[in-house]
Amino acid sequence: MSLHIYAFGSICRGEYESNSDVDLLVCTSGENENYDKNKFSIYDYHRLKELWKEGNPFAWHLALEAKMIYSSDGVDFVRELGRPARYSNGEQDCLKFKALFDDACEQLITYNTSQTFQISCVFLAIRNFATCYSLHEQKPVFSRYSPFKISPILQLTPDIYSILLRARVLSTRGVGDRLRSDEIEIVKDNLNVVRSWMNEILGGFCNE
Repeated sequence: MSLHIYAFGSICRGEYESNSDVDLLVCTSGENENYDKNKFSIYDYHRLKELWKEGNPFAWHLALEAKMIYSSDGVDFVRELGRPARYSNGEQDCLKFKALFDDACEQLITYNTSQTFQISCVFLAIRNFATCYSLHEQKPVFSRYSPFKISPILQLTPDIYSILLRARVLSTRGVGDRLRSDEIEIVKDNLNVVRSWMNEILGGFCNE
């Protein structure tokens, strides 16, 4: 059975921090129970080839950042796949993450429960929205700070963005200090800044 293992994500971008995961991809030709699906991204070769043909964002992520750490046959499978097809779902994906943002905002403003989780969803929506737009512009950015590496940039201060990032880490890994009530209010007060930024970018699609 063929097997290839890659590192990708923050460790390959030089953005690794104490609360970061080491993202690992396992490419395999069959079922392999040695690798925990909670710790590894596991894909068979056929599915990865499909993602390349689709121009899927994950394919671009791997093509640009993945570093091979093991190959059962001495071949770098990801490099052999070459350049993925052009990403063509920018507007649809940005609208999808705008909808996620709007839903999280509504839950955050309306209810007092699960606020950290909803702020985590706000972070996810913002980051993925920015990444998809960068791919659409053919200037891919997969950094957790992607909203500040595209144009127009998101006009949030680093302190506010760090609250969103902390919420994401708390929700996904249970690590870090709980959000204070004043921090939650700061996030609520700045949701319209994010909404205006998203609307500006979405308006650009209409002019293309």
